[in-house]
Amino acid sequence: MLADIASLRDQVWLLGHDETRDLQPRIDARALAVGLAGATVADLLVQSHVVINQGCVLPQGRGKPADPVTAAVLEVIRDQPKAPLLTDVLREPIPRFAERVHALLVASGIIYEERRTLRSVRYRLVNDDAANWIRADFVRRLYRDLDDPAVDTLCALVWALNLHSVLVLPYSTSEAEEILRAITDQIPVRAGPTSRFFAVPQVALGVRAAIGDLATAAF
Repeated sequence: MLADIASLRDQVWLLGHDETRDLQPRIDARALAVGLAGATVADLLVQSHVVINQGCVLPQGRGKPADPVTAAVLEVIRDQPKAPLLTDVLREPIPRFAERVHALLVASGIIYEERRTLRSVRYRLVNDDAANWIRADFVRRLYRDLDDPAVDTLCALVWALNLHSVLVLPYSTSEAEEILRAITDQIPVRAGPTSRFFAVPQVALGVRAAIGDLATAAF
């Protein structure tokens, strides 16, 4: 069912927001933005627009994604005088990145604004089942091998964000942590060295490192 929302970034966005609370973030918004940036890099990886080598993101080819936000991130990577560090790309890939992702979800018909008289705007899913489909495939992967590298990549990003600690799962947080870490570690072996998914664990580790930096940053 993940094919219904093909972008890994959009899947992470939906898992990271609570549809029962007007799509409020389940975790710190800054950390979630880093995770969305990581998911965007993963989208670029699996679409063969970039490769990751020694912690740097290198553009590949001349094509560009149809998704305008992902395309904007790729353009920033291409415009650098030298290949940027993955952690630098994750911190702020383009100006107002999280807001632009949100706006694209509205424009794409995945979420909609509900305007209320004398009250703040709230957001809803256009298809209430969208988050459930993604969550179901994610949970199924925890206890069964789906042989789907896209689902494994989603698991790696959930692990990187520690998002499993706030989701309702059939496992404790520590059990889910162990399973997700094992799935992440196995991606290169299962995918093979020539696969577009081979570097996904590097993205997950980069997300964790960038989020760790948030904890020590001065505000």
